[in-house]
Amino acid sequence: MVGVLAGGFKMKFTDRKVVILKDIIDKFVERADPVSSKMIAQDSDFDLSSSTIRKEMAELEEMGYLTHPHTSAGRMPTDKGYRFYVDNVIREEINLDEGTYGRNTGAFEIAVDKDMEIDAILQKSTEMLANFTNYLSMIVAPTIQQSRYKHIELLRFDSGNVLMVLITDTGRVYKRSALVDAKYTELDLQAAANIMNLQLRDKNIIDISSGDIRIQKSDPSLILLINKVIEMIRECIKENLQYNKIFVYGTSVILQHPEFIELKKIHNVLRVIENECLLMKLLLDFSDESGFVVKIGSELFEEGTQDLSLIASRYKIYGSSSGAIGVLGPKRMDYCKVIKSLNLFRKGLTEIFSSRA
Repeated sequence: MVGVLAGGFKMKFTDRKVVILKDIIDKFVERADPVSSKMIAQDSDFDLSSSTIRKEMAELEEMGYLTHPHTSAGRMPTDKGYRFYVDNVIREEINLDEGTYGRNTGAFEIAVDKDMEIDAILQKSTEMLANFTNYLSMIVAPTIQQSRYKHIELLRFDSGNVLMVLITDTGRVYKRSALVDAKYTELDLQAAANIMNLQLRDKNIIDISSGDIRIQKSDPSLILLINKVIEMIRECIKENLQYNKIFVYGTSVILQHPEFIELKKIHNVLRVIENECLLMKLLLDFSDESGFVVKIGSELFEEGTQDLSLIASRYKIYGSSSGAIGVLGPKRMDYCKVIKSLNLFRKGLTEIFSSRA
């Protein structure tokens, strides 16, 4: 039981208030209409009169958990009401179901194959997540500084340029060309690549240096070539340090929700969901590897997001690099369903990428 200061005195947040608040939010999520005391009395198992429920609802409104539009006698949750609902009611339901809600990855495994390119996996996963939830879905790929070295190829062109093809543990491919001394043969390039692939595999890309390479006395000239290749890797890191790739799907779906009928709200939502930099910022700022982060309305601190909620988390690639995954929808979203769906997808992505190691 929680005490809340309202109207100059402390109201008790009784178990009955918790149950009524939950019922109001559940009904509002389902119907998108303000909920009346009569509706709760008729549809619920409460052994309470409509007037008693109305009194409890009035107190919940005074405590800041409910509000009501001027045109309706019914109530709807505030950001504070949703926050209590997510932190207490939903968390409890998910914890009770923790052993089962992440197991059914069959549909995900059928649609997403481990041999697909990483971009294809992430794009397909984003589309599936949007279809699962009926909200805007987003996945951010790991950046190069989060990646580990997997393999490199060095190819010579007639012009004297050498093309470096760097493959990371995330499956991302980076290419860079540079002019090198003409004395290096195809065999030299292959030897340098073999040395690097043997000695640098699984090392963090951002930590690679020439000090990591050991050259046999019979191959001293290769150190200059390898230093040049490492310089090319550093240039890739510098160019891509702030670069993330985001996959977004479900713009048309989110606009079908009834709270976005008004033209002004449509403009606000479009301003947010068409700004990929903003979506990426929200997702990266609020996602967490330890679980799910839920931000409701005003908690997003961005213009135009007052009618939206974000649920975000992280997925792993080979247990080291990580990307972000999230769903953006109306505050009147099915939080429990979205968190369960996100858990399914982040586990599915982690398993798919781990199987590619």
